[in-house]
Amino acid sequence: MTKHYYAHRPYPIVPEDQRDNDWRYQLMELSEDALLEKVNAMPREQLIEWLAWNDVHGVFRDEDSIAEGYEPLSKEHAAICVFVVVMRSREGWDGNMGEIYVKDMSLAVSTEV
Repeated sequence: MTKHYYAHRPYPIVPEDQRDNDWRYQLMELSEDALLEKVNAMPREQLIEWLAWNDVHGVFRDEDSIAEGYEPLSKEHAAICVFVVVMRSREGWDGNMGEIYVKDMSLAVSTEV
């Protein structure tokens, strides 16, 4: 297993003129329905990669979670976290992820902006 230490070596900042072609930024631009479909279809590793990129000081990678005494994120939990991070700042978001109310769940991310 490859160890990642992104808290010490953060992801490089993607230049603004290249963001339209970056999958991480594209994910943030999807409509609510398209985002729901996308995160449910993404592999667990890609969801965790997005979370770690979005918050380099967060505890999302398996080795970081274990080192901090947490269980690694499941695919379902990672998908909910990505969805919440993208949706929480959108005006009018009702706290639902499809048919599931996620705003009051205990998550690895905050549901508030």
